[in-house]
Amino acid sequence: MKNPCGIVVAVSAFLIQFIIFGICRSFGIYVIELQNEFKTGLSIISSIGSVHFGFQLCTGPIASFLMRKMSYRRVCLLGAIMSSVGLSVLPFTSNIPFLIFFFGALTGTGYCFLFISSQTLSGLWFENNRPLVTGIVFSGSSLGGVAFPYLIEFLIGRFGWRGSFYILASLNLQTVIFACLMRESPLQKTWKKSKTKNIRNNLTNSTQTIYRVLDDDGRKIQNNGPIIENIATSQTAADQTRIDEQVKSRTMKLLTNLPYVLLIINNILWNLGGSVQLLLGPDYYTQVGFDLRQAALLLSVQQGTMVVGCVVGGILGNFRSFNRNGLFLFSNILSGFCILAYTFPVLQAMAGFVFINSVFGLSSGVSLGLLVILVSDFVGSQLFGDGMGYLMLACGIGVFIGPPLGGYLIEKADSYDVAFYVAGSVTVLSGVIMLIIPIKHCFRKPQKYVISSVT
Repeated sequence: MKNPCGIVVAVSAFLIQFIIFGICRSFGIYVIELQNEFKTGLSIISSIGSVHFGFQLCTGPIASFLMRKMSYRRVCLLGAIMSSVGLSVLPFTSNIPFLIFFFGALTGTGYCFLFISSQTLSGLWFENNRPLVTGIVFSGSSLGGVAFPYLIEFLIGRFGWRGSFYILASLNLQTVIFACLMRESPLQKTWKKSKTKNIRNNLTNSTQTIYRVLDDDGRKIQNNGPIIENIATSQTAADQTRIDEQVKSRTMKLLTNLPYVLLIINNILWNLGGSVQLLLGPDYYTQVGFDLRQAALLLSVQQGTMVVGCVVGGILGNFRSFNRNGLFLFSNILSGFCILAYTFPVLQAMAGFVFINSVFGLSSGVSLGLLVILVSDFVGSQLFGDGMGYLMLACGIGVFIGPPLGGYLIEKADSYDVAFYVAGSVTVLSGVIMLIIPIKHCFRKPQKYVISSVT
């Protein structure tokens, strides 16, 4: 194997996402149980999941900051410990605020640290095949969504919803092992060397060809040592200032990058609509006549096709000449139409829901498989970690709004139709927004913000 360390990191990241997204994407099963336990409205219960996803996404900038100050491995390990603690105390919950804090805030923040550090690091290990690798790694999240609804439905039936969290907490502890396998990539080592390189030595070695002192007639005079040394010192200070300015202007570079800003808006809207379907979908299935096992089956079908979509998106994104942005916006629009289709009476049968969930999962998987590589295309490798952090913040804003808004609309209208109309329309709009990006941005090469010394 040409890159054994990178493969270990990628497999560890895959398993991390298999566990964490398998648990959080199956929370819709718990929505049904918690309504019966606490006798409260759907908007309040769904806020537990929305807070979880919101913290999982909104704390992205914090994760990016910690990754710059600490190693990726330490951030990943911190997330594993936080999420395990949060899950282990859930069996003792007595009210909704308890669930919101420990599952929503604590576990959600831990999952953010786990996801961003592992996903970013796996991408940095494979510079040439990054789209394919990130697509395969991210497919672990969907594969977990296939297995965990069945597992959670079985655990709830056997041990109750409180006892099921003991098992989930023990499974989540395995992320500690995977976090320990996160290793710094060669690309990161190159960046560190470029930042700490002694520019004075480079200038001293190249002074004979760069700096010359001429008299009035244009003849070369013998180089003066102190003068050369002063020039080198001055150049070193100027170069260090330039490096500091680049570090301080990371956020400004991202906010003035039109394609990246549009991607931010796209993810706010897409997650607002998609989170309504993810968290409220299982309860909707039971409302139209299906039992808990059938609801888990439909959720698994959706996550299973999402695995295929992630891999397809990663493979197609690996071709630089392919219109990645075009495929991304098309998959967004298709996802929105699938959410709207939930309101069609002709499709409200098992075969119809299987079809809708399959198309929705496939289109959503393609979007997720392309998301990481689009960030890399728009902002470059040097700002990749920061770009992912702010993107997660945008996703969190959408998830914070989506489920409570959907639950509120359902309670007011006493029907799921209005919630799905709003969610589907917003998701379609998220794809339309990406049409604003000029065609040249779809094909231009990724920007590179590499700090290099002047020789």
